[in-house]
Amino acid sequence: MFKSTSNILRLIERPCSSRTGSFLSATLAQPHYSRFVSSQPGPTATLIPDDSIHLTSPAAYISTSTDPWFNLSYEDWLLRNTSHNQPILFLYRNKTCVVIGRNQNPWKETTPRKLREWGIPLIRRRSGGGTVYHDMGNTNFSIFLPRLLFTRSHGAELVARAIRNRIRVQQCCVNTRNDIVIRDGINDFKVSTTLYAYSPPPSPSSSSPSAQFSIDLQVSGSAYKIIQHRAYHHGTMLISSDTSLLGKALKSSSPDMETKGIPSYRSPVTTLSKYSSQPITHEEFVSAVIEEFKDVYGSGENMVVKEIQEGEVVEKKVWEGIEEMKSWDWEFGQTPEFSNILKGRLSFGDLTVTLSARHARLTQIHFDLDESNESENLQAFLQAQSATLIGQKYELLDSINLPTDSAYSGHKWRKVSEEIITWLRTTM
Repeated sequence: MFKSTSNILRLIERPCSSRTGSFLSATLAQPHYSRFVSSQPGPTATLIPDDSIHLTSPAAYISTSTDPWFNLSYEDWLLRNTSHNQPILFLYRNKTCVVIGRNQNPWKETTPRKLREWGIPLIRRRSGGGTVYHDMGNTNFSIFLPRLLFTRSHGAELVARAIRNRIRVQQCCVNTRNDIVIRDGINDFKVSTTLYAYSPPPSPSSSSPSAQFSIDLQVSGSAYKIIQHRAYHHGTMLISSDTSLLGKALKSSSPDMETKGIPSYRSPVTTLSKYSSQPITHEEFVSAVIEEFKDVYGSGENMVVKEIQEGEVVEKKVWEGIEEMKSWDWEFGQTPEFSNILKGRLSFGDLTVTLSARHARLTQIHFDLDESNESENLQAFLQAQSATLIGQKYELLDSINLPTDSAYSGHKWRKVSEEIITWLRTTM
């Protein structure tokens, strides 16, 4: 079936934004596009460029797995191994985890050693964008389209419409950053403060503690990926997530770290269920988005909806992708260059550490003792110790030795070295 782009345009121009509609209107007017008319009955006009791309029948995939590595790897497999002119919807949930963007710094976005203590996996996805929190109260959606029809607002608008029209949360909208938000002009300042995951909300215009103001509360985070003929928009939907654990999991112990990575945009968050008289379930959200996707891209009888069972997936690249994402080289080694300054009080004095790293391995490190400690021997030892750290994995420091100088082979220097390394591992 060929889906009419005029029908798609009509659907995506519904409130609360017309950015996508404007984009497609301009695209349809360009001379290198023509209209294709099929001999099949029903709506047939569709957008095709010179290489005869047209939309085929859409499909929806629902993963029954809650393994985040599997779902993210399968998502990437769908992007690269399905027809570029077929609209595809992928829906899934993950067990509790933190997912960072392709070009982000995990220590800037969260505190990896704390996540390990709490048993929360940290995963680097293949798309860009910011850091997000997943749990079983959150549902993830991915919308795959031909690159020529892709805009950053379209997927968010589609999901927001599904929430407004089918789940009846009327405050749901899309902001100028293409985030799905709850536009709340009713709750007072105190209620709003409890919904902030990262930082305090802006002050109201009045000094009164009960002053009311309008604020966008984010219920979804989005990211995008574009390849030669294909693109996707994927996002989270906070239905009933634990927002207190979300804030805890996304707190960084090094917020002032300097990095070439892409920082997350910090936003206030809430959940859909707070704005519904009835509990909203994962299944209800999935059904609503599938029905909206059908309305835009195809009739119900022509749309395939398929459950994905992890144990039945035989595609080799899916499992290779999982193995890669679990590796240190991907999870941490893909981190862009960064620098950091650490300060602490150790048994021998106050210490300042200035360091730089590339691919999460130390390239420079320098120890400075406070002025009250004038031990030349200690400062010389620290300089020698710093040389042993070059090339070490940031935070892990998994193969440390004493300086090779025989002057530092004694028990005293071994104790100093152990104290420094232990402190670095719990501070980085």
